Amino acid sequence: MKTWTEWQQEERRLMGKEDENQQKRRAVEQLQEAYDIHLRHGLRFVEEVSWQFRKNDRAFLREQTQERVFSLSRSTQAHFETMEETLRQEKRDLEEQLNEVAYGKRKALLDEQEAKP
Repeated sequence: MKTWTEWQQEERRLMGKEDENQQKRRAVEQLQEAYDIHLRHGLRFVEEVSWQFRKNDRAFLREQTQERVFSLSRSTQAHFETMEETLRQEKRDLEEQLNEVAYGKRKALLDEQEAKP
């Protein structure tokens, strides 16, 4: 059976993991925001290029390029969503473990108090 001190150490370890998880979630958010900005810039560039060559016989080139960008964007967004869900699940697991540690700490404290004469 763990002592209150051992539960305290476990809690600190889990809280450190929780902080790491939060930092990862922030990093994913920042990465996604940066990606969204670059995507908008890329689409604007494609639009400007197609405007410059609007009289060209290759009007389909713009549509092909745009569809390729949208396809890659959907794939990237799906990857972001997978990363976010993985990190949310990790957060829920850590919260559950922290709840178990809190229960263990309370129980250990009561056991230690009962053991004292």
